[in-house]
Amino acid sequence: MTHDSILFNLHDLTLLFAVSQYFLLSIFLFLTRKQGDQSTVFLILILLFTAFESIGVFMIWSEPIRLFILHWQPNILFWGGLGFWLQGPLLYWYVSSVLYRNFKFTSTQLLHLLPVVVVLTLLYWNFYSFPRSEQVAMMTSLQFMFSSLMTKLVTYRYLSVIGYGIWCIYTLLKYRSQVRQQYAGYNASERKWLRWVVIGVVTISSWSLFVHKVGINVSADTSNIMGILGNYFTFIFVNSLVFLSIRYAPSFEGLSPKLEIDLKVNNKKKEFSPENIERIEKYMQLEKPYLNNDIHIEELAKKVSLPVRTLSNIINQHFKKNFFEFINT
Repeated sequence: MTHDSILFNLHDLTLLFAVSQYFLLSIFLFLTRKQGDQSTVFLILILLFTAFESIGVFMIWSEPIRLFILHWQPNILFWGGLGFWLQGPLLYWYVSSVLYRNFKFTSTQLLHLLPVVVVLTLLYWNFYSFPRSEQVAMMTSLQFMFSSLMTKLVTYRYLSVIGYGIWCIYTLLKYRSQVRQQYAGYNASERKWLRWVVIGVVTISSWSLFVHKVGINVSADTSNIMGILGNYFTFIFVNSLVFLSIRYAPSFEGLSPKLEIDLKVNNKKKEFSPENIERIEKYMQLEKPYLNNDIHIEELAKKVSLPVRTLSNIINQHFKKNFFEFINT
């Protein structure tokens, strides 16, 4: 994908406008975030690194800008592209922190950054360690961008984001199963926005991978148009992502750590005391807790004086329902 040689054509201006939007939205989210809100921090980082990625695209594929940077400081090329390798981990951390209130960023999470270290090492040995004259020769006509190394790296980075997206979808499906075990007022429509975030990222990365693989087999103009369309899609998507997050995330509490119940069912069915079963049935008949749409399993467990796990097992195995089904029937 290449931009026209004119310094500020329509595509350049759109890309620059997108970058300014990313920074402005990041500042807005930073100023309006709640104290201790990890998910907003991850969203801000996604926006910032997307902005740096867009700047990297502009520096490499806009010929006047690329030639200016090669004359000024070639070593700043490719730094923006590192933001793409961070998109997958940040997406996973963002989804996890929204769904689970006990999500903590630990030192083990840094393992997700290993691909960035590997990419930096490869770029150093294949570009940054070379004399400036060789760097200029490699990038003046973009021959380094079409080398075997860069072709593989670009492919792997798209696959990385797609892989993390699939992981996020699995996390969402697991969450849905958990929340139906714990909340009576489950509303799937309120969670659609988060699915849209994940599916949108996976779709855009899949399109970019398609353009990357097919672009070498079509005309330069066609490849250029396909690549530029991807930039427009990304710009529209990120703005919708922020709008939806601002619209829905503040009212989305996520699962409490106390409510994360082990959903693995034992092969051997447990026997429960008739007194506990009778206590639950009597409370449901007399107190009618199902009239409270926001009731969750921890609250009901306190009302009937039973451990959460015991109540969950009784509902699952004796009544043969999950908590959502039990309350709503």
